[in-house]
Amino acid sequence: MRRIFILPSLKAMAFTALLAGAAGLALAQAPAAGAVQTYPNKPIRLVVPYPAGGATDYVARLIGERLSKRWGQPVVVDNKSGAAGAIGVADVAKAEPDGYTVLFTINDPLVNNVALFKTLPYDPQKDLAFVAQILRSPALISANTELGVKNFEDFRKLAQPAAKFSYGSWGIGGLGHLAGETLNRNLKAQMVHVPQRGEGPVVQDLMGHTVSIGLTSVATAKQQVAAGKIVPLAMMGRERSSALPHVPTLRELGFTDPLYDTSVWMAVLVPVRTPAPIVQRLATEIRAIANSAEVRNQLVDRGFEMQVSTPEQAQANYKAEFDIITKRIRDLGIEPQ
Repeated sequence: MRRIFILPSLKAMAFTALLAGAAGLALAQAPAAGAVQTYPNKPIRLVVPYPAGGATDYVARLIGERLSKRWGQPVVVDNKSGAAGAIGVADVAKAEPDGYTVLFTINDPLVNNVALFKTLPYDPQKDLAFVAQILRSPALISANTELGVKNFEDFRKLAQPAAKFSYGSWGIGGLGHLAGETLNRNLKAQMVHVPQRGEGPVVQDLMGHTVSIGLTSVATAKQQVAAGKIVPLAMMGRERSSALPHVPTLRELGFTDPLYDTSVWMAVLVPVRTPAPIVQRLATEIRAIANSAEVRNQLVDRGFEMQVSTPEQAQANYKAEFDIITKRIRDLGIEPQ
């Protein structure tokens, strides 16, 4: 007997394939959806790309401790420093996007590093997503007491090309360095840059009269300003600091360069493919912690300015500063490493 084979139509084959694909997709998505609904159900690693004991580490531990209490899960701060923050940021950028590896950083590794390094093991604009910005820390320009100035106008009169002045900052390519070189241009001065590995050594240099002026955060310099050991001259940012309300901004003093409006800020980020519900839950919890009276008071008392934002606001703030800072690094001729 002759057998007859009936071939399925293309339409039937396509329909069968569609059903199989949908079933496979449903099976693949089921664990992911369940993971989102039960998040968090294990410890969270909060990566800080700087050593323990610094300002970024302090704020990260403050937020992490309270997040752990709210969620009943450990939040472990992991200090992965090195390469101007690039090592820690790369660790998070390459991590599983499940909400259990979170980055807590200042803006330098996300902005300045793009222009300071020929290659980076991450692309901050493609590999990471903002959860929230927490605060900003405006840069303060201070003088040593031996210089004999009381305010910025006094310093402006002294900062002539022939004057042998120097300025300290927390590192090559950082906001303090960029501001110092921009001041050189604005004042037609020839101050020599003395880079340090952090803000603390800059304050020590000021007190030891090793540098003429120094650029640090308000939080780092506040105690020595109050003790009269260094002289505050001006600050960066759009507004005066609530910790040093008597110190004017550079904009108030007539400087209109957009670089002077920028500040160092701290933010929370996750790998870019982290599910939106997890990002939103993290954002909601972190904003609630940062806006609590206890945390806000602690941070403001240390000289920080609160800037608690949504993921969308944080991304917009980042974009607004990215071009200004990276372009200034190139304009100043700072060679990428």
